[in-house]
Amino acid sequence: MVVAVVLNNLSDGFSDEVIIDNVLDKRCFTYTDNDKNNCEMCIYDDGICFFKESADHVLELHLRDKQYAKITTCEGIVKFDVKVVDFSSNNDILVMRYIVNDEERIIEIKYY
Repeated sequence: MVVAVVLNNLSDGFSDEVIIDNVLDKRCFTYTDNDKNNCEMCIYDDGICFFKESADHVLELHLRDKQYAKITTCEGIVKFDVKVVDFSSNNDILVMRYIVNDEERIIEIKYY
């Protein structure tokens, strides 16, 4: 199965799309993003968890019953409250819109 993951920041216009080939489990998969960071996406009936490990930080984005973003660096940990605005799943397209630090963002996952 092929999966497309699109991350959009509506506040500043940033958009990043990654196409992942040969996904065995559409509910939880790993991939390398366009900046060569290791990412993991886990999809549940009630939301999403996204993890990204870069050279200088680790990002945890929990968009389920407890909604928060946590960034861990060598200097320490910063945790932000997140508000899920919309979560929809229609056949092979899943869209989650959320707000963190007054910035509106969207995660879109498409299965092919």
